[in-house]
Amino acid sequence: MSFVSFSNHGSTFTEKTNDPLFSENKNHHLTIPSEEISLLEKTVLYHSHLSISLSAIDMTFYWKRCDVLSNFISQFYFHSYESKKLDNNAISTIINELVENAAKYSDKENNKIFLEIKDLGHNLRIEVKNRVTPWAKAVFENKIKTIQSGDIDQLYFEALESRNHGTGNMGIGLLMLLKDYQLKLAYEFTKVDEFSFEVTIRVHIPTIT
Repeated sequence: MSFVSFSNHGSTFTEKTNDPLFSENKNHHLTIPSEEISLLEKTVLYHSHLSISLSAIDMTFYWKRCDVLSNFISQFYFHSYESKKLDNNAISTIINELVENAAKYSDKENNKIFLEIKDLGHNLRIEVKNRVTPWAKAVFENKIKTIQSGDIDQLYFEALESRNHGTGNMGIGLLMLLKDYQLKLAYEFTKVDEFSFEVTIRVHIPTIT
């Protein structure tokens, strides 16, 4: 499967395939914004690359480690962009949400979470990859459809209400990222076997403000 992108900008979705169906301009040439292309492309030029492998079950046993990890990464890159006023708190929050989400919904037994950060110059590309069950895949895709057809602010409010009433908060982290940070995100599912899929979540954090 190819990467599919989505954001809080009108909840538009774009899929990168070998024969992409993008919107046409007046000259009937298929076009897509350069940032969207960058988000969907697998191979990109980068200045530096940080790769970390984590145990999914370890992160769920020690949730504080998600926070420690995200703070380390934000500081690691913050000093490269001080002159550009990169928000290291935003980086930490975004990474923390992505890692916690991967740990929470991973198919836990003997599975890893793979975290990669690439400095693209104008963006930090963050990818979080983990293995999930077919059930978790279906839940995620259903949440994406809800986001696509709904209002982010209202969906976030409803998720907060559900959490406060103890009726669940699935998807609240993703909604928060879309609502508060207006991130562009992309995801991809790859079938591993009959009982599991590998999901990769990719985001770009602008480094130029």
